[in-house]
Amino acid sequence: MENLLKTSPILEKEERRLRRLVGYKSLDEYETTGTFQHVVSMAAHVFNVPIAVVNFVDREVTKVNSSVGMDGVCELARGVTLCSQAILKDEVTVFENAKQEPCLFSNPFVHDDFGLQFYAGAPLRTSDGFNIGVVGIGDTKPREFSSEDKTLLEGLAAVVMEELEEKRNKIARQPGVGEHQSIHIQR
Repeated sequence: MENLLKTSPILEKEERRLRRLVGYKSLDEYETTGTFQHVVSMAAHVFNVPIAVVNFVDREVTKVNSSVGMDGVCELARGVTLCSQAILKDEVTVFENAKQEPCLFSNPFVHDDFGLQFYAGAPLRTSDGFNIGVVGIGDTKPREFSSEDKTLLEGLAAVVMEELEEKRNKIARQPGVGEHQSIHIQR
């Protein structure tokens, strides 16, 4: 009998999403300066939160590309990050009081020492419809998040995606990088 899980549409879509993720060169470069760091600094200030991140969700880990409030953290196990849940939706994911969310009852970021109680994440969506990461914000206290706040966070995610597309296009135009060649990211 054929293993249906091995060929499920969900897994096939995830494999395509991961291939798109690899096409962006800056994923393994933690940025303490530049556009992404400016975006997270602005997000932390505008939303008055202690945590703001640009994260990319890989197969096993969530890579922290730029951050405020998570200094020195470069990657986290994918299974525990709220960003790994946020890429599953095309709109902003919001947990106004994470401690009361049934899907987060066993999440160590929420219920252990870190104490995350608020989270909002706008997906980083490629032009062909794959969510490869998130611009996310968090706080250690619950808070409300309006539709205007969602729109602003989506705008910050759009800035990150525009920068990613520009970087990817610049790399693709380099001599020796053909249209159908993939760009290898060293891990």
